Amino acid sequence: MKLVSFAVPAIAAVVAVPVAMNAAAGRDFNAVVSAVEQRYASHAERVPLMGLVSFCAWAATRGGVKGMRVAEFDHLPAAADSGELEGLVRNSLGQDWQLFVADRSRSGDLSLIFVQPEGASMRMLVADFEHGELDLVRLEVNGDRLQHWMHDPEGSARRHDYGGGTPD
Repeated sequence: MKLVSFAVPAIAAVVAVPVAMNAAAGRDFNAVVSAVEQRYASHAERVPLMGLVSFCAWAATRGGVKGMRVAEFDHLPAAADSGELEGLVRNSLGQDWQLFVADRSRSGDLSLIFVQPEGASMRMLVADFEHGELDLVRLEVNGDRLQHWMHDPEGSARRHDYGGGTPD
Protein backbone atom coordinates (compact mmCIF):
# COMPACT_ATOMS: atom_id res chain seq x y z
CA MET A 1 0.00 0.00 0.00
CA LYS A 2 2.90 2.39 0.74
CA LEU A 3 4.29 1.80 -2.73
CA VAL A 4 0.99 2.80 -4.34
CA SER A 5 0.71 5.94 -2.19
CA PHE A 6 4.23 6.94 -3.30
CA ALA A 7 3.85 5.91 -6.95
CA VAL A 8 0.76 7.99 -7.72
CA PRO A 9 2.29 11.36 -6.73
CA ALA A 10 5.58 10.44 -8.41
CA ILE A 11 3.84 9.56 -11.69
CA ALA A 12 1.74 12.73 -11.47
CA ALA A 13 4.90 14.83 -11.04
CA VAL A 14 6.64 13.14 -13.95
CA VAL A 15 3.65 13.88 -16.19
CA ALA A 16 2.81 17.37 -14.85
CA VAL A 17 6.26 18.97 -15.03
CA PRO A 18 6.79 18.50 -18.81
CA VAL A 19 3.18 19.53 -19.50
CA ALA A 20 3.59 22.73 -17.47
CA MET A 21 6.93 23.53 -19.10
CA ASN A 22 5.48 22.95 -22.57
CA ALA A 23 2.48 25.16 -21.79
CA ALA A 24 4.71 28.00 -20.61
CA ALA A 25 7.01 27.66 -23.61
CA GLY A 26 4.05 27.48 -25.98
CA ARG A 27 2.72 30.98 -25.28
CA ASP A 28 4.64 32.36 -28.25
CA PHE A 29 3.20 29.69 -30.53
CA ASN A 30 -0.31 30.32 -29.23
CA ALA A 31 0.13 34.07 -29.79
CA VAL A 32 1.01 33.49 -33.46
CA VAL A 33 -1.87 31.05 -33.97
CA SER A 34 -4.31 33.45 -32.31
CA ALA A 35 -3.09 36.43 -34.36
CA VAL A 36 -3.50 34.51 -37.63
CA GLU A 37 -6.95 33.28 -36.58
CA GLN A 38 -8.08 36.81 -35.74
CA ARG A 39 -6.56 38.54 -38.78
CA TYR A 40 -7.79 36.04 -41.38
CA ALA A 41 -10.98 34.88 -39.60
CA SER A 42 -9.80 31.31 -39.94
CA HIS A 43 -9.52 28.45 -37.47
CA ALA A 44 -6.29 26.48 -37.04
CA GLU A 45 -6.35 22.71 -37.30
CA ARG A 46 -4.29 21.29 -34.45
CA VAL A 47 -2.51 18.05 -35.16
CA PRO A 48 -3.94 15.31 -32.93
CA LEU A 49 -1.63 13.39 -30.58
CA MET A 50 1.10 16.02 -30.96
CA GLY A 51 2.30 15.24 -27.44
CA LEU A 52 2.99 11.66 -28.53
CA VAL A 53 4.70 12.84 -31.72
CA SER A 54 6.84 15.25 -29.69
CA PHE A 55 7.80 12.47 -27.28
CA CYS A 56 8.73 10.19 -30.20
CA ALA A 57 10.88 12.96 -31.72
CA TRP A 58 12.58 13.46 -28.36
CA ALA A 59 13.23 9.72 -28.03
CA ALA A 60 14.40 9.27 -31.65
CA THR A 61 16.84 12.17 -31.37
CA ARG A 62 17.91 11.23 -27.83
CA GLY A 63 16.67 14.55 -26.46
CA GLY A 64 17.78 16.61 -29.45
CA VAL A 65 14.25 17.80 -30.31
CA LYS A 66 11.45 18.53 -27.88
CA GLY A 67 8.31 20.58 -27.42
CA MET A 68 6.95 20.20 -30.96
CA ARG A 69 3.69 21.96 -31.75
CA VAL A 70 1.97 22.16 -35.12
CA ALA A 71 -1.00 24.14 -36.43
CA GLU A 72 -2.35 24.15 -39.98
CA PHE A 73 -4.51 26.75 -41.68
CA ASP A 74 -6.17 25.40 -44.80
CA HIS A 75 -7.60 27.83 -47.33
CA LEU A 76 -7.06 31.16 -45.61
CA PRO A 77 -10.14 33.12 -46.73
CA ALA A 78 -8.25 36.34 -47.36
CA ALA A 79 -5.24 35.68 -49.57
CA ALA A 80 -2.38 36.64 -47.30
CA ASP A 81 0.18 39.16 -48.44
CA SER A 82 3.58 37.67 -47.62
CA GLY A 83 4.88 40.94 -46.13
CA GLU A 84 1.80 41.32 -43.97
CA LEU A 85 2.03 37.69 -42.84
CA GLU A 86 5.71 38.09 -41.94
CA GLY A 87 4.91 41.20 -39.89
CA LEU A 88 2.04 39.43 -38.15
CA VAL A 89 4.26 36.50 -37.13
CA ARG A 90 7.16 38.79 -36.11
CA ASN A 91 4.93 41.03 -33.97
CA SER A 92 3.19 38.05 -32.35
CA LEU A 93 6.49 36.47 -31.31
CA GLY A 94 8.02 39.59 -29.79
CA GLN A 95 11.52 41.03 -29.64
CA ASP A 96 13.23 37.95 -28.18
CA TRP A 97 12.77 36.12 -31.48
CA GLN A 98 15.02 36.79 -34.47
CA LEU A 99 14.31 36.13 -38.13
CA PHE A 100 16.80 33.47 -39.23
CA VAL A 101 15.53 32.52 -42.72
CA ALA A 102 13.07 34.24 -45.05
CA ASP A 103 12.35 32.71 -48.45
CA ARG A 104 9.83 34.42 -50.73
CA SER A 105 8.72 33.25 -54.14
CA ARG A 106 7.31 35.33 -56.98
CA SER A 107 3.99 33.51 -56.60
CA GLY A 108 3.61 34.87 -53.03
CA ASP A 109 4.73 31.75 -51.17
CA LEU A 110 6.68 32.43 -48.00
CA SER A 111 8.83 30.35 -45.66
CA LEU A 112 10.09 31.86 -42.42
CA ILE A 113 12.22 30.49 -39.62
CA PHE A 114 12.43 32.50 -36.41
CA VAL A 115 14.84 31.48 -33.63
CA GLN A 116 15.24 32.28 -29.95
CA PRO A 117 18.19 31.03 -27.90
CA GLU A 118 17.06 29.45 -24.64
CA GLY A 119 19.97 28.35 -22.48
CA ALA A 120 21.69 25.45 -24.19
CA SER A 121 18.78 25.07 -26.63
CA MET A 122 17.42 26.90 -29.64
CA ARG A 123 13.70 27.49 -30.01
CA MET A 124 12.49 27.60 -33.59
CA LEU A 125 9.22 28.66 -35.16
CA VAL A 126 8.70 27.76 -38.81
CA ALA A 127 5.93 29.42 -40.81
CA ASP A 128 5.35 28.03 -44.29
CA PHE A 129 2.73 29.75 -46.47
CA GLU A 130 2.00 28.16 -49.84
CA HIS A 131 -1.05 28.46 -52.10
CA GLY A 132 -3.32 29.88 -49.39
CA GLU A 133 -2.31 27.33 -46.76
CA LEU A 134 -0.20 28.12 -43.71
CA ASP A 135 1.67 25.59 -41.57
CA LEU A 136 3.18 26.65 -38.25
CA VAL A 137 5.69 24.44 -36.44
CA ARG A 138 7.39 25.23 -33.15
CA LEU A 139 10.11 23.13 -31.59
CA GLU A 140 13.15 23.31 -29.40
CA VAL A 141 16.46 21.78 -30.41
CA ASN A 142 19.48 20.96 -28.28
CA GLY A 143 22.22 23.47 -29.17
CA ASP A 144 25.06 20.94 -29.13
CA ARG A 145 23.18 18.57 -31.40
CA LEU A 146 22.21 21.39 -33.74
CA GLN A 147 25.84 22.46 -33.99
CA HIS A 148 26.90 18.86 -34.62
CA TRP A 149 24.32 18.50 -37.39
CA MET A 150 25.29 21.86 -38.96
CA HIS A 151 28.92 20.78 -39.05
CA ASP A 152 28.12 17.49 -40.84
CA PRO A 153 24.45 17.27 -41.91
CA GLU A 154 24.86 14.44 -44.40
CA GLY A 155 27.05 12.34 -42.13
CA SER A 156 24.83 12.95 -39.11
CA ALA A 157 21.73 11.88 -41.02
CA ARG A 158 23.41 8.88 -42.61
CA ARG A 159 24.75 7.63 -39.27
CA HIS A 160 21.71 8.75 -37.23
CA ASP A 161 24.32 10.50 -35.12
CA TYR A 162 22.90 13.71 -33.69
CA GLY A 163 25.66 14.41 -31.21
CA GLY A 164 24.13 12.41 -28.37
CA GLY A 165 26.89 9.90 -27.87
CA THR A 166 27.72 6.87 -29.92
CA PRO A 167 26.13 6.65 -33.37
CA ASP A 168 23.74 3.83 -34.19
